[in-house]
Amino acid sequence: MLLRRQFRWPTRRTAAFGILALLVVSSLSWYLGGDGLNPVHEQLSRYTTTYDNATNEIGLVLAARKHEDLNWVLGYCRDHGTIPFVYTTDANPAPHLLTPRTIRGREATAYLSFIIDYYDRLPSYTFFVHSDHDQWHNDLFGPHTGPILRNLRLEAVDARGYLNLRCEHEPGCPTSVQPWSPSNLDKQNRDIRAYFAEVYQILFDVPADQVPEQIGNVCCAQFAVSRARILQRPRSDYERMLRWADETKLTDSFGVGWVFEKIWHIIFGMEAIYCPRYEQCRCDAYGWCGPLVSGETLTAV
Repeated sequence: MLLRRQFRWPTRRTAAFGILALLVVSSLSWYLGGDGLNPVHEQLSRYTTTYDNATNEIGLVLAARKHEDLNWVLGYCRDHGTIPFVYTTDANPAPHLLTPRTIRGREATAYLSFIIDYYDRLPSYTFFVHSDHDQWHNDLFGPHTGPILRNLRLEAVDARGYLNLRCEHEPGCPTSVQPWSPSNLDKQNRDIRAYFAEVYQILFDVPADQVPEQIGNVCCAQFAVSRARILQRPRSDYERMLRWADETKLTDSFGVGWVFEKIWHIIFGMEAIYCPRYEQCRCDAYGWCGPLVSGETLTAV
């Protein structure tokens, strides 16, 4: 005689997990679109194709992965007449995003790729930022990058040429690298710090006596640069730097990005130790000039 197996309703926990999985899959499918493409990336790409340096004053450059949420970038660019230049960092290039010349070095090679790609038709101002809207190193206006960009004074970019979006000195100031004095541990571990003097000579094409004893700057690779300042270097300089990033065997992708984070300010014409006074930086970059606790009121550039 055949025995009929008794039907059991799924447990509450099993049902809950099933519903959650269905919601996740449905949400991902909606976000990526029916064909698996990211609709936000597609809209950003449309903005990029409209770029004309004669009419578009500001470019926003960032590196992103295929599934990153860039709604904040789309909203900012749409509301402020800014053209996005979003470079993919996926091994298999994400559809609709720009393709960097190499994906080694995190955002560094995306930044360099943009400069090389658009060297002859740069916008008046270029903002180089990270793709995630929330950044721990955004020290003013909260952790979101959007408010920082909305409040940035272009007059300061004109006056300085290069402007870090962060004003807080730590980490990075007063010094963060001693090219000629790596620690014994750095040497033992063959850390990139142990080769920094050598790398500096390659990147800047300078002799050893032009390698600074110390380097210091405000972190963390988010900054604005004027077209005039970028053009102070020939395109070949940026091509040489990108070539090193792609080919070096001294460090990995993370190490390449770290090296550039320490020297962007030098690349764009600032002193090896560049640590502007916090209050003056805040005043110049964002118009927050006081009065300070001391009663002093600063004047913005």
